[in-house]
Amino acid sequence: MFLEELDRQKQLGFNPQFQIIRDFARYNIGNLPIFYFERIYGIMLVLKREAETPILLFDRMDYLYSNDKFVEIEFLGHVFGFPTSDFNKDDFLEYAKNSITKKKDLFKGAKNIERLTDIDLFLDIMNN
Repeated sequence: MFLEELDRQKQLGFNPQFQIIRDFARYNIGNLPIFYFERIYGIMLVLKREAETPILLFDRMDYLYSNDKFVEIEFLGHVFGFPTSDFNKDDFLEYAKNSITKKKDLFKGAKNIERLTDIDLFLDIMNN
């Protein structure tokens, strides 16, 4: 979904940088961890047309962190992070440190998604 929207908006979906994502999605090649960031507060700023255009041309989500090996996106109030190319342990630790530091006031932390139920699909956070 990320590559589809990236290509629709910025014509970058076929960039070779994202081959690891295509291999995983199409052929189940590799192990592509996807992280879900759990919010502290049950309030989210979502623009009216965000469901149609989840990647915005301006940066209202300054808590998202991306580098040359990882990217983060927010979709309908849910924040996800995932690798965009091969990475090693040091790459991951650097990404995790920078990402969590940037989110420390709004998010509890991140967890690796193993099942769809790991995502707060029903926005239970809004009831807290």
